[in-house]
Amino acid sequence: MEERIRILLLEYGLDTNEINVFSYLVANKELTAYKIAKELGIHRSTCYDILERLIRKGFISKFNREKVAYFSANTLNRVLSSLKDKETILNNLMPELQKLEQANENKISLLEGAEGQKQFNFKLFSLAKERKLSFCYIIGNTHAVTLSSNLFIERLLREFTTLPKKIIYKGIWDNHFEHDPLLKHYDLLGENKLLSNLPSKVGTLIFDGYVAFLYTADKPYCIEIQNALLSHELKSYFDHLWNISTKRK
Repeated sequence: MEERIRILLLEYGLDTNEINVFSYLVANKELTAYKIAKELGIHRSTCYDILERLIRKGFISKFNREKVAYFSANTLNRVLSSLKDKETILNNLMPELQKLEQANENKISLLEGAEGQKQFNFKLFSLAKERKLSFCYIIGNTHAVTLSSNLFIERLLREFTTLPKKIIYKGIWDNHFEHDPLLKHYDLLGENKLLSNLPSKVGTLIFDGYVAFLYTADKPYCIEIQNALLSHELKSYFDHLWNISTKRK
């Protein structure tokens, strides 16, 4: 299987064995567990465990033919359909969960790993989609650490531009980000400026009542703070940096 696809499946959450079995089924259509285990050199009981996990995740299907169980890879449309069903359930849960979150006006959350940063990015997009986001300022943001994270950010940035309510966006970046390809996507949201010697190991996002710090140590981290006073004060700090920054050429 193409390395790019393998990387994305790993980042999606499939393990190496699941990817090997799934890719083998993609190439060979319908097979029994015995045939898969023999060809891939894995124990039969282990193979059944892998197949059951892939069925639960929506990547393969099981059917019987003459009392023999066969397995086949699902089409991409079928995988996406399964994910859409789960997305619908989560979207219905979201308003209720947000009510619980809002019960505590001051809240600090630590999100770990690439999935944590994706979770934060999706929350930001959800606030914008629900018209609860009026502005978003970025100071010295860091690079996405994985291929899927980068693709996910690009997708959200494109979707931001389609929202009916426009958000006030401003970004301040260190000069070395000037020719970064991802910055072109941010240009679609609003204005970006450059500042020399801007510390950019920690990305800072300021938006309605929130502040978030994104950084990478041994793995990616996102510290999200819900506090109106802190958000207001850092917005004033951002305004000062904005006044001394230069426009991109």
